[in-house]
Amino acid sequence: MPPIVSDEYKQKRKQQILDSALICFARKGFQAATIDEIVKHSGISKGAIYNYFKSKDEIYLALMTEQTETNNARILNEIGEFQTASEKLNYVFELYKGMDPYEKDRKKIIVVHYEFTLHSSRDEEINKILKVRGSKFFLKLIMDIIKEGQSSGEFRADIDLLVVANMFWTVIDGAMIHTIVNDEFPYEKVIENYQRMIMSFLEK
Repeated sequence: MPPIVSDEYKQKRKQQILDSALICFARKGFQAATIDEIVKHSGISKGAIYNYFKSKDEIYLALMTEQTETNNARILNEIGEFQTASEKLNYVFELYKGMDPYEKDRKKIIVVHYEFTLHSSRDEEINKILKVRGSKFFLKLIMDIIKEGQSSGEFRADIDLLVVANMFWTVIDGAMIHTIVNDEFPYEKVIENYQRMIMSFLEK
């Protein structure tokens, strides 16, 4: 009989694969990194890796899901400490403004993320998964804050929630992409000025 493997053991092995994959992706990029390199780094056989994940795409999607859910839960917990919608939205701005996209390791992760996003545009199934992820976590976060501000009378009632939420992430994403190709891009100043523009636009 084959040995009985506990759920805890399976989860530990799965996490080991994900941790190794992240290092390999950051080191070489999503496209250039191979399953063989993940095998070598993790010490787990290729067959065992394929027991957990069908492809390199599936590995990266699992990484994105894990990071998104963890970060989203943390942000929701932190903004829960604030009383007003304005304070909550300003906090999210400050959170992203305070990131250092030029820090070496973070920049590698940013590059991999946008590389995979572009890769997904050629795969309808992956693209659909990323769209659902964007709506469920990122757009919803901003829309919920603005809706709260409208209900409390802080923000204008005629604001289109979806449009403003898309505006928010379009500029954040765009600013981060610019840091990849331009080491002199004034990331923090751009976000700071955009923050003032959006808050002025929303507030009555």
